[in-house]
Amino acid sequence: MNDSNPVESNISNKESIISSPPENAASTNKEKLENSTQKIPWAALVALGMGMLVYGVAESYGPVSAITGVIPSNLAFLGYSLPFIAGGVGAFIAGFMADYMGRKVSFMVTIGMLLVGLIIYVLASSDVVALMISFILVGMSAIGLESPILTMMAEQASAKSRGSLLVITQNFGNVGVAIVFIPIMLGLSKYQDIVAISLMFIGPLVALVVAWLLVEESIPWGAVKHKVDIGINEAWKEKDGNAELVEPKGGLFQRFLILIIIGIAQDVGFVYITYGVSYAYFSAIASEVPLIGGFTMVIVGIIAALWVVPKVDRKTFATVSYALQLILWIGLWIFEELTGSKAGFALLAIMTILFVPVEITWGVRAILEPELFATAKRGIYISTVRMVVWVSAGVINGILLSGIFSIAFNSAMAVITVIFLIGLAAALMWHSKGFETKDKSLAGLD
Repeated sequence: MNDSNPVESNISNKESIISSPPENAASTNKEKLENSTQKIPWAALVALGMGMLVYGVAESYGPVSAITGVIPSNLAFLGYSLPFIAGGVGAFIAGFMADYMGRKVSFMVTIGMLLVGLIIYVLASSDVVALMISFILVGMSAIGLESPILTMMAEQASAKSRGSLLVITQNFGNVGVAIVFIPIMLGLSKYQDIVAISLMFIGPLVALVVAWLLVEESIPWGAVKHKVDIGINEAWKEKDGNAELVEPKGGLFQRFLILIIIGIAQDVGFVYITYGVSYAYFSAIASEVPLIGGFTMVIVGIIAALWVVPKVDRKTFATVSYALQLILWIGLWIFEELTGSKAGFALLAIMTILFVPVEITWGVRAILEPELFATAKRGIYISTVRMVVWVSAGVINGILLSGIFSIAFNSAMAVITVIFLIGLAAALMWHSKGFETKDKSLAGLD
C-alpha cells in the first residue's frame, strides 16, 4: 500500500489516491491524523521560548534601571513607561512584517533589533540620551517579539495542544523576570546588570540559531500567501486532523474591543503589581516583589498550561481569571487599610498571591489573540491590539508613577480597581457574546 498524505486521503474521496482496501486505508489515515495532531513543534517551542525569555529580561530592563538608580530619580518614571510605549510601536511593526514577510523572518529581524539596542546600552550606558534610545529599541523589539511568537506558535501547534503551548511559550518570559532579580536576593545587586545583559545577548543568539536552522515557516501562512503548493484548508487539516472548526460570530470590532480592554487590564496589572505599587508605596520590598512574582508566575503558568487550559473552555478561563484579578487586588487594598503595612511577610505573601491572576490573565491573552483572527491578517491584527494595549498601559503607569501629580495610595488603588473592573466586564461580554475556540481548528476563521 502506498503511504498517502493524510490531508489528501481525508479531503479527496477519490479511490485512486489509495490502492489498498478502503477499511485499511481509513485505519492508516486515522492513525496518521492522530499522530499529526499530537506532534509538538519542539524547535519552534525552543526558539520562541528563548525569545520570550529575552522579552521577560528586557521588559524588566527599564524598571530595573529605575529601581537600582541607573536612571536619575526624577526620570525614573520613564523606566516604567517608555519601554512599554516603544514596545507598542515595535509590536505593530513586527506584526506587519509577520504578515508580509513571514512569521519566521519577522521573529529573526526583531531579535536582531534587540541586539542593536543592547550594543548601544553597553557602549554608552553612562549617557542618559543613549540610555533612552536603548530603552526604545529594546522595548520595541522585546515587546515586538510577542506578535510573531504568538502567531507562529498558534499556526505550528495542533488544535489540541495549541492553548497549552501558547501559555508555556509565554511562560518563558516569567523566567526572565525572575532571573534578572536573583542577584538582588543573593546580595549581589552589583552583578544584576551583568546577568541581565548577558542573558539578553545569549538568549537572542540561541533563538536566532535554532530559528534559522530548525524552525519551519508557518504552513497556513505559506498557503494563504501562495508560497506553498497546498490550499489553506489542506494546511490546517494536515495539522489539526478532523478537529471541529471554529465558528466565528460577531464582527471584528467586537473582537478588537474586548481584546484591547482585557489587554489593558492585564498589562496595567502586570506592570503595576510587579514593579509600580511597590516602587511607589512599598519601597522596602520593591526588589523582592519582581523576584517572587517571576517564580510564582512560572509555577502558575506550568500548572495552567498542563492542567487547566486543556480542561476549561476559553470563555470560563477568561472570566475566572479577570474576576480573580479584581478580587485579590481589592484584598490587597483592604489589607493595607487595616494594617498600614509597608513591608513584612504578610504583605509579601499577599503580593505573591496576586501574581496568580497576573499570570493567568496573561495566559488568556496569549491564547485568545491569535485564536480570534484569520491567517492572512493574524500578525497585524494581534499587533494592532498589542500596540494600543502597551501604549495605553505605558501611559497609565507613567502617569501614576511620574510624580507630576501627587497620587495618594487610595487614589492609585481606586484607579487600578476601576481598570480591573472594566477588564472583568469585557471578559463577561466575551463569555456572553463571543465564540469558543478550545480544541477547534482555526481553519474556521479562514
